Amino acid sequence: MTRRALLALLPLVFLAACGPKGSYQNVGPEELYRALESGAVVVDVRTPQEFAEGHVPGAINLPVENVAQWADTLPKDKPVYLYCRSGNRSRQAAEYLKKKGYTNLYNLEGGILAIQREGFPLVR
Repeated sequence: MTRRALLALLPLVFLAACGPKGSYQNVGPEELYRALESGAVVVDVRTPQEFAEGHVPGAINLPVENVAQWADTLPKDKPVYLYCRSGNRSRQAAEYLKKKGYTNLYNLEGGILAIQREGFPLVR
């Protein structure tokens, strides 16, 4: 490797080392419902009104608008699954939690719309 190439890579290595330590994965409804059986924490980040209209069994409602207030209340030693209507708000919550160092995070891709499309049960 040339000296120039090495010098060009140095800032990238530095930025990677200083970046967020957490991570999350996108999952589908089937994986979310399997995780319910193993005691995963499931967080619905929609509004209380949306939650009342139908939610995943056992889910807790923690609106994304208040993520700064509830972020530190979630366990870091258990899987945490996040979902919303379409996957956008839960992705925002996952990004925030990732920056807080959470590594056992899962975002439901497609949100509750994907759950309904695939026919999984909801609590109403």
